[in-house]
Amino acid sequence: MNKLLEYLYVPFGFLFRILFDFVGNYGLALVIFTLFFRLILLPSSIKQQKSSAKTVRMQPRLKRIREKYQDYAPAERNQKIQMETNELYQREGYSAMTGGCAPLLFQLPILWGLYGIIRMPLTHILNISKDAVTILTDAVKALPEFAEASQRSLMYLESAVISNIDRILEVNPDLTNTLADAVAKIQAFDFTLFGINLGSIPDAGVFKAWGTSGTDAKILLIIPILSGLTSLMTSVLTQVRQKKANPNMENQQMMGCMMLSMPLMSLWFTFQVPAGMGMYWILSNVLAFFQTLIVGHFYAPRKTIAKLMVEETIERRSYEKTKHIGADSALDGAN
Repeated sequence: MNKLLEYLYVPFGFLFRILFDFVGNYGLALVIFTLFFRLILLPSSIKQQKSSAKTVRMQPRLKRIREKYQDYAPAERNQKIQMETNELYQREGYSAMTGGCAPLLFQLPILWGLYGIIRMPLTHILNISKDAVTILTDAVKALPEFAEASQRSLMYLESAVISNIDRILEVNPDLTNTLADAVAKIQAFDFTLFGINLGSIPDAGVFKAWGTSGTDAKILLIIPILSGLTSLMTSVLTQVRQKKANPNMENQQMMGCMMLSMPLMSLWFTFQVPAGMGMYWILSNVLAFFQTLIVGHFYAPRKTIAKLMVEETIERRSYEKTKHIGADSALDGAN
């Protein structure tokens, strides 16, 4: 699995390096990177919107299927409902995957690729040789400040090298000459956006030790807080639109749980990884919010359902006409 992810990191690192070389700032490169991939995911979002409209259109039929077998024994009822539901999906060309998990699955490779870039910026952004990276990460591990480093912190040693390069050179002044090119790249590397060090990991413990915590540690808390809030904002909008499109929607309680679970997951997630990942999450949530508004306007459920009904009517008439012509031809052949 790790080897497979390494192959994924290479193209993402190449793309990010081009963006970074163009704008000269890690944070701005991350913003452009996020915009680029949100545009790539736009067709998937449009397809999901159309699929949601088709789901609303099919709800009365699904309800009739359930009512049809409500007096059957549980095992037989479930089997028949499942079978007839699958037939309906096949007949309508509907896939639950398209309307549910697919957009999220499309994002996973992007998240994995970006995670590799953020976890190993020396390798994938600054393009520093493997031997030089090993020397520098060993040097940062040897610092007294890392004597009691957590296992999580040790996963992000390349980011720690960038944040502690002056301290490393203070302890190992010979590296200024032996790794001159690598050191120059690191010292010129801007790892911040709006004054936030995107290579550092937010620490929830700062809330408990607020009085003794540094300003930088406090500022970092903005990332998980905004991540949770923007995720909640997008979840609320999605649920409001779904209720508006389908007032009789079932499993509303489950939808409410999902509306809260995603922001909580975002909050937890951004306390586990460098702030760069959290910044991507925030930007992605904000863009998803406006994307939902725009796509929802141009592909409103009622408009989409009306279009689907017209398409179904045309398709049905075409099928009946073809069938009728085939029957006439067969009859003429018999005569």
